[in-house]
Amino acid sequence: MHILHVTHRAWPAVGGSERYVHEIARRQVLDGHRVTVLATDADDLSALWDRRGRRVDPGTAGMHQGVSIRRLPVRHLPLGRLAFPALRWLSWGLSHLSDRPALALARFSPWLPGLTRALREAQPDLLFAWNITLEGLTAAVAREAAQRQVPWLAVPVLHLGRLRFYTMPHQLNLLRQAGVVLAQTPSERAFLLSHDFAPDQVRIVSPGVNLAEGCAADGGRFRRKYGVEGPLVLSLAMHCYEKGTHHLLAAAQRLWRNGERLTLALLGPQDAGVRRLLARLPPAQRRRCIYPGEVPEAEKWDALDAADVVAMPSCTESFGIVFLEGWMREKPVVGARSGAIPDVIDEGQDGLLVPFGDVAGLCRSISALLDDPALAARMGRRGLEKVERFYTWDRQYGRLSRIVDAVVGRE
Repeated sequence: MHILHVTHRAWPAVGGSERYVHEIARRQVLDGHRVTVLATDADDLSALWDRRGRRVDPGTAGMHQGVSIRRLPVRHLPLGRLAFPALRWLSWGLSHLSDRPALALARFSPWLPGLTRALREAQPDLLFAWNITLEGLTAAVAREAAQRQVPWLAVPVLHLGRLRFYTMPHQLNLLRQAGVVLAQTPSERAFLLSHDFAPDQVRIVSPGVNLAEGCAADGGRFRRKYGVEGPLVLSLAMHCYEKGTHHLLAAAQRLWRNGERLTLALLGPQDAGVRRLLARLPPAQRRRCIYPGEVPEAEKWDALDAADVVAMPSCTESFGIVFLEGWMREKPVVGARSGAIPDVIDEGQDGLLVPFGDVAGLCRSISALLDDPALAARMGRRGLEKVERFYTWDRQYGRLSRIVDAVVGRE
């Protein structure tokens, strides 16, 4: 069977949904399927609307772990940095009046002139449409599936903490056309059911981890490389306001002023706002910050092993694989009480939750874990037990495989 995944970014782009797509695709290859991932050439998200955004090196197209990766170049509207958000708001307004004009605008979200032809040439037997906030991709999949009379599955990746551009009426109507909609958490499924989706249409398949990853991690190596002494608080994200990085920096500054000798490590890309905040830190505080940008996978695992607390107080998570990764190294985690995160973290058991933007709450949570190593160790162990019980890729992919078999009529 030829399976085609249509998504906004693909390997080697870094991100939760990008990893989710590739893990599913490579396992489908191992099951004997021919699998293609059709994506844009955007490397960072801004390249979807801004011609100055970073593009993936064309040389990375081809095969990776048996998965065929094809990239389509994004075109941009004039004044794309302004036009794209204006287009989103216009779509939101029109969607509440009629699907037709909103769907007409969807072809610019993102603008991929070659998408329809690429879908037609692929001749898939089964399609996956990812990320409903860029509904132009899902709309193209729905059209191709209807024309070819082949099944398709939607993975909307709803960010329940920031719903406006994920649940416009025309987007939900597109999702209703899918054979199955894959939610990542019980909250996402409950949200869809509250919007008149049939219970048997919405199934839960969460992201997972491979337990063998990170086994060679060496926290001492990370500490030596960056000269870390004392407690280490780690955040792995595409750092921006929505990921809670502004609030995490503010909490660290407050803790530093109170005499806490922690080091804050921010691994991953930073947007302009975060870069400005880092540049404004007093020199003494900047020396307590590590922000190398993207790092190799091995260094990421070294950082997780070195950390005392893993924190990502984000309002824009559809799941939060970083929490699973922290638990794999038996670390306590801190997240925001927002979106899907309360489905992932059992508060007081394997981590702590704070309201998004609550700097004082972040300070209290981080201090509680740093001041009570026994509590932190207990939470880390419980997190690892949860991962082993529920969130391995073997378990989650097995669930997906049974759903796919039912969709294509193998059951």
